[in-house]
Amino acid sequence: MSGDNAYLGSERLDEITRMLTELASEVWILRDRTLVLEHLLRERGCLDEDAVDALRPSGDLLERLGRERGDFVGRVFGAVLDPDARVAAATARTGPAA
Repeated sequence: MSGDNAYLGSERLDEITRMLTELASEVWILRDRTLVLEHLLRERGCLDEDAVDALRPSGDLLERLGRERGDFVGRVFGAVLDPDARVAAATARTGPAA
């Protein structure tokens, strides 16, 4: 993207804005889903009030959390990459299309 196409007057400012927008979107989606899931689980008697905070992940869950964290960091901080680099990074994370 050239400086002439910058929405906010600066290519770097546009990149930072994309990164913050992606981060805000991810945070809200996760918070919303977490609140809904915890509510449903408590309502059905499947989750004690402090169970989530008391959990110490291990094994498969710990590995999955690590992968998800890596994907999250790539999406958020990858926003400052040029479009071709963002596509390449996303493809590397998810693998080639089937």
